[in-house]
Amino acid sequence: MTPAAGLETPEVLAQLGAASAVACVYTFICHAFLPRREFHGSPLYNWLSCLPIQLVGFPVVVSLAVGSFDGGAVDWVAAPWSAMDGTWERAYLLLMWGYLFKDCALYAVGGGMDAMYWAHHVVCWATVFNFFYTDLCAIFLVGGSAMEFGGASQTLHLLFADSRLMDKVHVVTMTASHVVACGMAVYYLSLPAAPLAARLVFGTVVFGLSFERQKYAMKLHREAADRFAKRA
Repeated sequence: MTPAAGLETPEVLAQLGAASAVACVYTFICHAFLPRREFHGSPLYNWLSCLPIQLVGFPVVVSLAVGSFDGGAVDWVAAPWSAMDGTWERAYLLLMWGYLFKDCALYAVGGGMDAMYWAHHVVCWATVFNFFYTDLCAIFLVGGSAMEFGGASQTLHLLFADSRLMDKVHVVTMTASHVVACGMAVYYLSLPAAPLAARLVFGTVVFGLSFERQKYAMKLHREAADRFAKRA
């Protein structure tokens, strides 16, 4: 099977391996220089290490991908690999792969992931790998970036748990991120350029993940509301 992304499979695997190695080094640097105390089930440095990628890395790479496309953003979202330069789209897939893989390095510094996180990561890795071989990767770039931006708002809400403003920002941003991601999934399902099986699996994953994330976001919101009410 030849990737649609303009690379042969050995090249894809080599680049994914390189992204994994860089991600591990990133985790080791964060472990060395950022706070290590436990924070909501994970070392604080691991939460902090996500924010630059979620808030800057993903949006910048998406902007560069759109800017390198010979057409508008709407056309880019539905474009096949053959119509793209592909450089920044591949960079995004590698960044997402490494972003997930950095958590594996936790095992080298005394940490780890529970079964739920492993399941989440394996599904996301499979999705990233799939988009090297199928068209319409821009839909994943938009939906993935939206969800990660929402995830960043949740991290900031947890870091600033006493802030009413961050509670509101968290609810609005998480909800909006799921609307965007599910909208992209529906659009993906409607386009025949990608295999039907890939579209169905992707849609199921996005809707399921969005539902669970939204449910957890609202749980955090209710807990915050209770704390604010007790202080009133």
